[in-house]
Amino acid sequence: MSGDEVHVSHEQVRQMASGLRNSTDQLDDAAGGSPDMPEVSTSAEKMSHTLSVLSEAAAGLIATVEEIAGKIDASDGSYGDVDNRNAQDLQKEYSDKYGGQPD
Repeated sequence: MSGDEVHVSHEQVRQMASGLRNSTDQLDDAAGGSPDMPEVSTSAEKMSHTLSVLSEAAAGLIATVEEIAGKIDASDGSYGDVDNRNAQDLQKEYSDKYGGQPD
């Protein structure tokens, strides 16, 4: 296999998308927002801001992973078409060469 080729089955393609989606399950709570912090000191205010930034980053990461998983899902159909077309070409080549269908 050359460095430019990737060989996976349809199921492996689906598992990639599913695995990506599942990888963010634990981030959902973090992306929901930071907990309420009492405004009693400057450090509490800075901590609240930091948690808010982390929540935004988690939400952005989840959105990006979902977008990538969606692209994998979309490519699965194309991948299947190419795989089916290649199978048909191989069957035709075999039929042309040997005059019958492969076992």
